[in-house]
Amino acid sequence: MRPVLVDTSVWRYFFAGRATARPLATLLEEEGIVLVHPLVVGELVLGGLSSDQERLLQRLPAVKRVPYEEVLSFIRRRRLARRGIGWVDAEIITSGLTSGAEVWSFDGAVVTVAGEFGAAFDANFGPSC
Repeated sequence: MRPVLVDTSVWRYFFAGRATARPLATLLEEEGIVLVHPLVVGELVLGGLSSDQERLLQRLPAVKRVPYEEVLSFIRRRRLARRGIGWVDAEIITSGLTSGAEVWSFDGAVVTVAGEFGAAFDANFGPSC
């Protein structure tokens, strides 16, 4: 199984106990499968985390941030402007691709773009093609 870079939306649902994010618990049981991105952790901290939630995130492996110029080049080469994703989304997708991970998000635009590169994770059906 390829590693899975988990987006903010999935973590929020998971921490809220929503059924759609329950498969994350199974993934967390496998060492090194769930990856975090520093910007996702930052968004979650700003939204408020319990100390247990923060410790969970700290023990997970993190992908390396992709330099600004590379993200900008990726956006331009792949014509991602006006596709409904923001800068953080673009960096998460780029980081996922460069680290060989799939991206799991509940944001439809992120799923669509990541899916175009065969990097969208679907907890119900596994990875995209």
